[in-house]
Amino acid sequence: MTRPTAQVFINEYLPQPNNVSGGTTPDYDQQFMELYNTGPGSVDLSGWKIHDAKSYAGTDPARHTFAAGTVLPAGKGYVVYSGASALPQGATYATVSNGGQGLRFDRGVNQSGAGDTVYLVRPDGTVQDSHSYASPVMNVYQGYSFNRSPDTSATEGWSYCWDLHNYATATPGRRANGSAF
Repeated sequence: MTRPTAQVFINEYLPQPNNVSGGTTPDYDQQFMELYNTGPGSVDLSGWKIHDAKSYAGTDPARHTFAAGTVLPAGKGYVVYSGASALPQGATYATVSNGGQGLRFDRGVNQSGAGDTVYLVRPDGTVQDSHSYASPVMNVYQGYSFNRSPDTSATEGWSYCWDLHNYATATPGRRANGSAF
């Protein structure tokens, strides 16, 4: 599959969030996908979509469709959270999934390590970026995100966020070392 130049790409995502405080059920609102723009200029994300394997196959609707006028400046990250309770107050370049079911990164399946694929798709249907995780290659650990390694590099591989800097579990909207984009 030929993909466009990787100016905007998936930089980090959280497939399996921690449990709701005091509970035994994952807080699925906390799932997120972070995009990063490494290019020289802003990119209009209007109509771009986030999918998992089910929604990409057409079984479910897109997990998120970027609203008209959504622009990602060069050198910035943009985070889509699964639910409203995860969206930090006053966050810039962040929103909540509008797909009706949250991001869902195959809830239930990923808990047993079977995995999923996450996609960033352009309005014309071209896959801009994707990443698959499945045991035994990329095990899912509750509360730990997958991150580009090195951080903000579209041409390199993937790692767990904790492997990149000071054992951080996830850094939505920030570099893996915790600093601002």
